Parts: sequence; C-alpha cells; structure tokens
Amino acid sequence: MRAVRAVVASVVLALLVGCGSTSSPEAPKLLTRAEADARAVVPFTRGVRLDKAGRIVDVTFEAPAAVDPQMSWLKLGLRMQGSEQKAVSEAAERLRRAEFQTRIHLERVDMAKPSPIPLSRSSDDGRGWQKLPQDGRVERLFQDSVDAYPLVQAGLQSEDMFYEVLQIADAGLIDPGRYRVTVDIVEDRPEFEGMQVEFIAAYYSLGK
Repeated sequence: MRAVRAVVASVVLALLVGCGSTSSPEAPKLLTRAEADARAVVPFTRGVRLDKAGRIVDVTFEAPAAVDPQMSWLKLGLRMQGSEQKAVSEAAERLRRAEFQTRIHLERVDMAKPSPIPLSRSSDDGRGWQKLPQDGRVERLFQDSVDAYPLVQAGLQSEDMFYEVLQIADAGLIDPGRYRVTVDIVEDRPEFEGMQVEFIAAYYSLGK
C-alpha cells in the first residue's frame, strides 16, 4: 500500500512540476518597417513624413470579415510611438494643437466601379460627429484609440513601447472587401521634419 501511495505521489509531483514549467506563448514577431509597409490588410501602418505638402498615403487594402460585426469600425489616423511615454504624448500633443490639415478619401474598389465611402470625424467640441466635406478636407487631428490586440497579433505593436493615435477620419462599420485610401497634406509643415509617425488603419470595437 505504501508503494502505491509513493507511486501516486510521484505522478502528482511530476504533473505539478510539468504544469509549473509550461511557458507562455511567445509574442508575435514585430514587423520591420519594410515588412509593415508591405502589409495590405487591416490593421496596417505606413511610415510617412509630415513636413511636405502632397500625397503621403495611397494604399489598396483588404478589409477582412470580422468575427463580431461590432468590431469592424474602421479608424484612419496617425500614430506615434516610442520607448518613453512622455515624449510620445508630447509629440502627439504638438500635432493635435497644430491644426494639421489633410485631405482623405476612401473608396471600395472591388465593385463594378469605385464606390466612395462616407467619412466622418469628431466634432470640434468632442461630443459628436460631423461628416467630412466632399473634398475630404480635415482641419485638425483629434486624440483617438484603436484595438491593440489585433495590432500586436499582426506584429505592428510591441508591449514594450508606448503609442498615441490621432484621428484623421472614421469610416464606421465597413463591409469586408477591397478598398483604397489616399491622404494628402494640404501645406508644407517644416516644423514636423524628422518626426517619427505612421499612418494607421485599424479597427475599434464598439462593444468596449
């Protein structure tokens, strides 16, 4: 009987040790800038510069089907990142206060002919929404947020870095399909030369 108990105890101990040594799954590999710039499915990012007027984004991409329709609210904006939270927040605040003006257009391109997608932005008081004019002009940027988990899984976000997102426009709940987005800077802004910033297209879950 003692022998049986000893065997059982050994098995239990082995199981406990085995459970304790189970390692957590590794985080997805962080994409290089070149790899991220080649990605053409939501979520995606593009490295951009903000000091010269003209087109900074022209991307044809796929919007995949979302498991939950409430998770397919598409946001389009700029993202800053860095190892120090204060520096990232200050960079975002500079852009937010600078009345940085852009023109943005989104269209669906997998139909008989391209179909423009209505875009909107936060109202000036931050309490509602307003549609963008036909020319897609956006007068300023607003603080915003997107779902982090899909970005981490896509290799576009590191848990060791700090991020800030500024809204250019929202496309709302979009259907799966193929789209094209373009963004133009309205005027030269030499004060932003060298700023590390990305264009970002990512989902936000309305269920939050």
